[in-house]
Amino acid sequence: MGSEIRLIFSLLITIAFTALFSISTDVNGVENSTWTLGEEMLTNRTEITAAVLNDKVYVIAGADYRADGAVDTVEIYDPNTNEWTNGAPLPYVLDHAPSVVYDGKIYVVGGFLENKITTDKVLIYDPSTNEWSEGTPLPEPRAAHISEVVNGTIYAISGLDLDHNPTSTNFAYDIENDTWMTKNPMPYPNGPKHHAASAVVDGQIYVLGGRLFGNGVPNEINDALTNLDDNMRYDPKTDKWTSMDPMPIRRSGFTAEALDGKIYVVGGQMADGANKNIEKYDPVTNQWTLEPDMKVDRSGLAVAAYKDKLYVFGGQHKGLQALNINEILSPVNNTGDQTNSK
Repeated sequence: MGSEIRLIFSLLITIAFTALFSISTDVNGVENSTWTLGEEMLTNRTEITAAVLNDKVYVIAGADYRADGAVDTVEIYDPNTNEWTNGAPLPYVLDHAPSVVYDGKIYVVGGFLENKITTDKVLIYDPSTNEWSEGTPLPEPRAAHISEVVNGTIYAISGLDLDHNPTSTNFAYDIENDTWMTKNPMPYPNGPKHHAASAVVDGQIYVLGGRLFGNGVPNEINDALTNLDDNMRYDPKTDKWTSMDPMPIRRSGFTAEALDGKIYVVGGQMADGANKNIEKYDPVTNQWTLEPDMKVDRSGLAVAAYKDKLYVFGGQHKGLQALNINEILSPVNNTGDQTNSK
């Protein structure tokens, strides 16, 4: 156990030193993409999740730490009309819970219940009944983890356990067989961690960034100094991990989404607070480029891809101020021309 602790502290010192004194020079940009403002959410929320189902974006759960804390709120955004409506609320309050969509249903995996109790519950939304039900629970409670679905299997990777310790575990749920399995965990030193982000391109899961501290346990250093810049690709077919070109900026509490074969990483927590930075990763070339900054710096936000745009919702910035902002990114395509939604 002593050797593990020494390894962790050695890693922390390296991360802190690099975060303070290194500057990345490997990023091209800025691309000529543009941001616009969409209709604001009905409520201010951070630590949310977003899922696209039937041409609507469901912004689910979250918290407002200046108000009542975690909420059971579900709001539905129509990108085609730029309007919001209230959805069926969750059966309990929840935050720090990722979501995926499969076969016409939304799955919300784990998260924090009231009073930051980590849960193993899985919630399933069926639009045909407009109701939430509980699915087969995770093997262990998890929160602030990532979740993706590939070929009918939901993956829940990293995150915080019941005691708020960071993990590197990789749980896989076969939806058809209703069975959870344990897969190859994220390798050291990239795991354990929490508050990472993820995206899927060509059946490969990319797990990006995250941090070690910031799990509710007091410590003497800035949580964000334990931010990571790693970019780990997981192949569900071979159950193997591969280290890819790292992010130019270390970040945690951010969000990521794939669009047209590229991965966009958005916002997040830095050593000096929330940021508005956007970077784009091309898995084919294994390179990063810069995108234009958001209008508002924020962490704890959510992103959804619809048609050829990215919709970035909520989050928090200075003093845990929860936000209801809805910023829309219109990326350029590979020829440098701007795409247009119909």
